[in-house]
Amino acid sequence: MRNLIIALLVPLAMACSNSQTTRILVVTGGHDYDYENFVKVFQNLENTEFDEMIQPVANEIYGSDSIDKYDVLVFYDMVQEISEAQKEAFLKMLNEGKGLVFLHHSIASYQDWDEFIKVLGAKYYLEAGMQGKDSIPASTYTHGQDVSVEIIDRRHPVTKGLDDFEIHEEVYDLIQLHPGIHPLMTTGHPESSDTIVWANKYGKSRIVYIQFGHDNNSYSNPNFTKLLSQAIDWAK
Repeated sequence: MRNLIIALLVPLAMACSNSQTTRILVVTGGHDYDYENFVKVFQNLENTEFDEMIQPVANEIYGSDSIDKYDVLVFYDMVQEISEAQKEAFLKMLNEGKGLVFLHHSIASYQDWDEFIKVLGAKYYLEAGMQGKDSIPASTYTHGQDVSVEIIDRRHPVTKGLDDFEIHEEVYDLIQLHPGIHPLMTTGHPESSDTIVWANKYGKSRIVYIQFGHDNNSYSNPNFTKLLSQAIDWAK
C-alpha cells in the first residue's frame, strides 16, 4: 500500500487546455485499489486534465485558492479524520457550487460527521450504532457478484444513452439512504442495497454517487466509464 501520509499532489495526466477542458481532482487514500488500471479510466476520458491528491492532504485544500482550478472532485478515498475547520471549508465549497462525484468505498468516509450523509446522500456503517432510540446494524459488503443493473431514470444526463447492463462488482447492503436523493439505477441483487447510483444536491453543488468501482472488472466495463464521464459532466 502506498504511503498515504506523505503530502503528495501527483499530476497524473494533462490534456491540452482549452475552454472545453474539464479539470478534475481525484481524491484517494485510506483504501487499497488497483492503481494502474484505475488511472487508465481517467487517462481515457476526453477533454479532461486531472490530478490525484492522497488523503489526508485533500482535506487541507478545500478552503484554499488551489481548489478553484478544479471543476469537479472525484472521491475514491475512505478516511475518517476531518477537523471542524476543514468541515466548514468543505461545506463552503459546496455552497459555492463545486461538483462532486463519489465512487464505491467513499461512502464509508467521515463516520462521525453527521452532515456528510446529507452531502453524499447515504451512509455505510462500518460498525453497528444508534440513531436516537433505534439500533443501526453494521452495513455489509460481498465480493465478486454478478449484478444486474436497471436504469430507472433514462432521461437524466448521468444515464443518457445507457441501457440496463451487467457488472461484476463488490456490493453493499444495509446502507442508510438520505431522503431527497434522486435514484438513477437500482438492482434486485439479494446482497445489495436496491439503489446503487443516485444524484443529489447540496447547496449549489451537484453530486453523484456510483456504487461501482471495486476493481478492474468495473474500470474496464464501458458502462462504468460512460456513467462516470457523464456524472462528471453533469456535476461540473
